[in-house]
Order: sequence, then structure tokens, then C-alpha cells
Amino acid sequence: MYSYYCHCYYSVLWRYTRNLVDSGNDRFNLMALCWGEGHGSSVHDHTDAHCFVKVLDGQLKETMFDWPTGSRTRPASEHGGSDVDLDDAEEEPLRQKTTNYYDKDGVTYINGPDCR
Repeated sequence: MYSYYCHCYYSVLWRYTRNLVDSGNDRFNLMALCWGEGHGSSVHDHTDAHCFVKVLDGQLKETMFDWPTGSRTRPASEHGGSDVDLDDAEEEPLRQKTTNYYDKDGVTYINGPDCR
């Protein structure tokens, strides 16, 4: 059985590292992502990414949020000018939908549009 641990490099200089294991004949990438204990990634989506995840060691916590319903722009009709981008302070707060935990050898599939 192949051991992926030789591809698992972590640096305290980063929240996590992305380590290429195989480029998959340019049809996919196999990567080992490594986080330090208690570290995480910022909120992001996986639109059309078709990710498979397997936990090699430790535990992974995945927090899902409802997809925002508001727009990132304020329409001109609200303030008499042209459409303007919303400031961070004006953004709609994210609403947590669910939290999943994956233990060692746990496997899941992630694809953005199916998660909404």
C-alpha cells in the first residue's frame, strides 16, 4: 500500500500547506493539504472542483454555511448614483448550516453547487 506521508509537509509559517503528489496527466491534481493543530482555512467554496477528501491523520472539521442571498453591490436606485460594491462592514453575515467532522481514514466528496 502506498504511503502518502512522504508528501505531507507542514510549515509553521503558513496556516496550511498544499503539497502536490501527482498531476494526474493534467486531468486532476492529487494533493496533500496539511494544517497544524487548531489551524484552518478561510471560508471559501469549491464550485465545480469535484474534490475527494481523505483524512490521513488527526481530525478535519468542515463548517458549511448557507449561500448568501444578498448581492455584493448596492443598486443605484438605493442611493441615486451608479451601482457600488458593498463594504465589508455592510455584507450579510454568514449563517452556519452544519458542521461535519471527519476522523482518520474518513472520506468525503465536496462540490460547490451541490452544497448550497
